[in-house]
Parts: sequence; structure tokens; C-alpha cells
Amino acid sequence: MSSHWKRRRRSDSQNEGHVDDWLMTYADMITLLLCFFAVFIAIAIPDEVKFEEAKKKVSEQFSGTTNEYLKGVYSLPPTPNDTPPAAEEPFKALPSIVDRFNGNENIEIEKGDRITTIEMNSAPFFPKGAATLSEDGQKVLAELKTTLSSDEYKDYTISVEGYTDDTPIKTAQFPSNWELSTARAAAVVRSLIELGVSPQRLRAVGFAETSPKVPNRDDAGNDVPENQAQNRRVVIRLEKITKHK
Repeated sequence: MSSHWKRRRRSDSQNEGHVDDWLMTYADMITLLLCFFAVFIAIAIPDEVKFEEAKKKVSEQFSGTTNEYLKGVYSLPPTPNDTPPAAEEPFKALPSIVDRFNGNENIEIEKGDRITTIEMNSAPFFPKGAATLSEDGQKVLAELKTTLSSDEYKDYTISVEGYTDDTPIKTAQFPSNWELSTARAAAVVRSLIELGVSPQRLRAVGFAETSPKVPNRDDAGNDVPENQAQNRRVVIRLEKITKHK
């Protein structure tokens, strides 16, 4: 019994020694948390003096009072002239075709990156119901030829499109508006070729009355002469050729 009692007391003593082991783990965790929050607070609170100095230098840089940016770290090269460059004159960079016909009420020009359209009212170019190009029309095309032959448009195809209003026509020469619109487009093409524009760049297309800009008639079906005049037109469409590599 004595021996058994001694072994039991020794076992109880060992167990009592392990009872408080969790306190050591808990104490270590608390210590680590305290260290973490101490570092976190130290980083989170900025040095106000240095912060104000940096903010001042950035403000000076953007206000133009100095060319230094965060002195001691980066320095921008001095600008040779602080005066901003003069703004480019309006329309200076636009193509000559716009300047050439600007103010002509019978010609509208719309220039895009790849397509430029020149819309001409057909009244000054062709007599009513005819496809013979007038002298005024020939003069306009002569001016236009200079632009079409320039380096700016050398890589453009030229499509001449004829349009009419919806007034029917039936003559020996023009049985319908299809023949009339196509003949007018062909007359412009022929004149451009005579002026020296390459035939390989040109084509003539007739649309008759199928693509009006504005309605030819009102809701009651009556003619609207002003609208019909707008729909009688010739359009020169310049389209840049896409070169495949």
C-alpha cells in the first residue's frame, strides 16, 4: 500500500505541473498582440512635419513657382520657355478642299477620317431634265480637280453619285429617273477625266429618287418644291483605299 500510495502522489504531482501550461501560451499571445498594435500605431501616425513639407513642395510644383519636385528626390529639367505655345489658327489644318469651297451655298463638304463627301446641288450644274454639264459646273469641277489630284487624296477612290427627286420623267433619252441620275453622274466623271483625273479612280452611280435627303412630299401627298430641290443633287464620295499588307 505504501508503494502504491507513493506512485499515486507522484502522478498527481506531475499532473498538477501541467495544469497551468495554457497560461504560458496565453501570455505569449497577449505579448505578440501588444507588439503588433504598437508597430501598427507607430506606422499609422505620420510625421506631421515631414508631411507638411512634402505637401508644400507638391503645391509649389503644380503652381509653377518652382521646377523642383520633392527636392532631394527628383528634379525636373528647366523649361526653356514658360510661355504656352500659341494656339493653332482655326481650320489651319483642314484640307484645302474645305477652304476652297467654304461659303458656296450650292456645295456641302463633310470630311471624315476615311471618307470625304462633296455634295453639290444639281441646279447650277444641269438644266432641268437634262444631263449636260453647265459652264458653272465645269468651273467648279476644274477647281475641284486640283484637290482631287493632290497628294492628300492620291490614295482615294472617287465615286460620283447622281440623285433626283420623285418627279417622273419619260423621254426618249431618259425613260426614267434611273437613266437621268446615272447620266448626270457619268457627265461629271467624263469631265473629271478630261481635266486629267485618272479613270481608274473613278466610277459613276445613279440612285434616281431612292435616297432622298428630305421628303419630296408632305403628308397630304403634295409636292414640296424646296425639298425636291435639295434631293436633286450630285455627290462626289472620296474613299481612302485600304492597303492590305
